[in-house]
Amino acid sequence: MGGISTMTKTLFSREGAKDLQQSVKNNMGRGKEIADALLLHFDKVNSINIWDDKEIETLLLRQKEFEVSRIGKKPDYPKEFSRFSPSSADSCERELFFKNLRVQQDETEMTSWQRRWTKNSTGVHEYRQRDLLYAEKYVKNPAFKVVRLKDEKNPLRDGLPAWEKPLETWKLIEHKGVKMVVTGMMDGILEYKDGSKIGFEFKTKSNSVAQIKQIIRTGKPAPHHRKQCIAYSILFGINEFVLTYESVAKDKWGTGDGGRPDMAAFYIKVTESQRNALLDKWAGISEDVETGELPLGNNTKCMFCKWKGECMKYEGGIRQ
Repeated sequence: MGGISTMTKTLFSREGAKDLQQSVKNNMGRGKEIADALLLHFDKVNSINIWDDKEIETLLLRQKEFEVSRIGKKPDYPKEFSRFSPSSADSCERELFFKNLRVQQDETEMTSWQRRWTKNSTGVHEYRQRDLLYAEKYVKNPAFKVVRLKDEKNPLRDGLPAWEKPLETWKLIEHKGVKMVVTGMMDGILEYKDGSKIGFEFKTKSNSVAQIKQIIRTGKPAPHHRKQCIAYSILFGINEFVLTYESVAKDKWGTGDGGRPDMAAFYIKVTESQRNALLDKWAGISEDVETGELPLGNNTKCMFCKWKGECMKYEGGIRQ
């Protein structure tokens, strides 16, 4: 396995410095204002007693009806182009190469506790979205409202919250003469009190409430989560995001107001150069898919890759 050249190390160092500089700027001024406002928004709605609201619960039932209507339906994006999604924006080039060539995946099986882990996180995720709907109605002077979709051609979708399956879409993009499809959905589009559209991305941590303290200490979200927001920016045309983390584990019940924080939020402002860099990566993979040329792999991104077995068949060309 090859090492990183001195030039590459320098480039990574420069890029890391730029990321750190941007992170510091984002945690000041408008960025800090929006991130803090969202945390306060959640705290306010979870500090008051609210009875189930028929209007909101009916809206959520309509969302579920739409989701059920989509079960079994095949996507309508063109199949002749390479396809990319925000969730895999930070995956290594070789993984995306195998994926687009439809190479057989490794046989993997989740344990029972791993499945319960993901289900618990999904449950928390759905309830935070429910909190957002209740907050805009029951919190005095709410800082955020959930954007509603407009779709006159599909009554089931019209008026639904702009998140998850109702928001799912695809876009055909041409970059440097290469056509590709970007498809996916996100956790939500919110309207801030100043009228601006803010992308909402939500992540859970399940091991310990101390994980949130560690995230806060770093002062910035995980790099692969930032890359995901860049992809969302390409797909949905939004430049500002708040990435929110919540620990499923909480502090001791009796701790009260002195409990350790279970949530953290970070503001992300996506730039044109960041979008172009990601599109460059996708365009390069698309060209490799066409020519059959195997791209470099990255063995720091193997944990969740479904093509490790296939990748191991090829010697060399792996970068640390």
